[in-house]
Amino acid sequence: MGKILDYDEMNEILDGLDSNVIKKEKPIGHTYFGYPIDHFVYGHGKYHVIITGGTHSSELISNVFVIRFMEKLCNKEINIDDNLYTIHFIPIVNPEGTIIVTSAIRSLIPRSISDEEEQTYCLTYYRNSYIEGEYASKYGDRDCKLQQMMFRYATPNILDDRHKLLKDYLNKLFKDNNLPVGCMINWSSNGRGVDLNSNIENSSLIKRVENGEKIYASLHLNNIRRDKLGPLGCPYFSKKGEIEKENEALFNFYNEISENYDFIGSFIYHSCGNIVYYLGKDKEDNPWVNLTKGMRKDNYDVAKVYADETGYKLDEMEIYTTMDSKLKSLFPVTLLIELGGVRATPLSQFMDLNLEDSSDKFRMVYSKIIEDNTLAIMKTLPVMIDVYKNVKN
Repeated sequence: MGKILDYDEMNEILDGLDSNVIKKEKPIGHTYFGYPIDHFVYGHGKYHVIITGGTHSSELISNVFVIRFMEKLCNKEINIDDNLYTIHFIPIVNPEGTIIVTSAIRSLIPRSISDEEEQTYCLTYYRNSYIEGEYASKYGDRDCKLQQMMFRYATPNILDDRHKLLKDYLNKLFKDNNLPVGCMINWSSNGRGVDLNSNIENSSLIKRVENGEKIYASLHLNNIRRDKLGPLGCPYFSKKGEIEKENEALFNFYNEISENYDFIGSFIYHSCGNIVYYLGKDKEDNPWVNLTKGMRKDNYDVAKVYADETGYKLDEMEIYTTMDSKLKSLFPVTLLIELGGVRATPLSQFMDLNLEDSSDKFRMVYSKIIEDNTLAIMKTLPVMIDVYKNVKN
């Protein structure tokens, strides 16, 4: 089996985990089209942690990393004291989007492919995306992109009939909004075409959308509109302030853990950039909470431990217009981590080249993501406890 996992493979792995180590709980909620947002628990300790992946479905490495971390726990490759910690895993925050983007991938890259062939596709996808980024900078054209043309036969009709409601809706969405050929490979939104991270009451896009502005994505995705329901960016389905079921479930879950347990922090995984975000000084008003200097320092201290272990850049989160920024503000020992430094999701982070003359940027991208971030969680958890105890005292 290759490094890329499709939605069904993810669930096969998750359902096959040792239930004596990681237990599947009831879902934290369900999507508009009825898919469960599954919840798994490791340990029974006093200190609770939340780990999530896949808010943006095109950032597929975030799902895969969380699932591989769970596997390592079950296989005893790593050890976390289950008498001290209770870890809550939400490995597929956006099931509908994950079905869409991984169905697109499987239209070209089958499960049975060799590792070498899979790597060739990933590198080709990256190179095509890079070329299109150059073209966009130089010529500003919004034509169909090379990386999308690789997946031009990935239409909603490739979805299995188990997903008929989702398939029928997507066919209508593609027709009504004239979505670009091959753009299912870029699908970051949920099945309704709403970007979950932008789906917040004060999204930076709302005023621009309300004013009728045409908003395009950047560089190799600049033929995709962000002001319309579709692959990425759109902040709401039909009316301002309408919160998607995935966000409602996740926010309620955070509140439940925070109110009922000793909640020491969380890890939110995205891709890409090799960045760990901490809470910086406000460049604009934070609409949720007025953070004290001490809370900011705590967040920075935890983020620095993680960044030092991975070699990732530490960066400030100063603008409060996303779901992640809301979670980081209300639950301040929360880290937002961008996995992998090579852009062009969903495939570039699965490159794992070990060629003699390859640059460090491309060498063992996938392996470094899995290994470095696994160790970073292990190093960061005890610091989260220390910070929590200091705050309580």
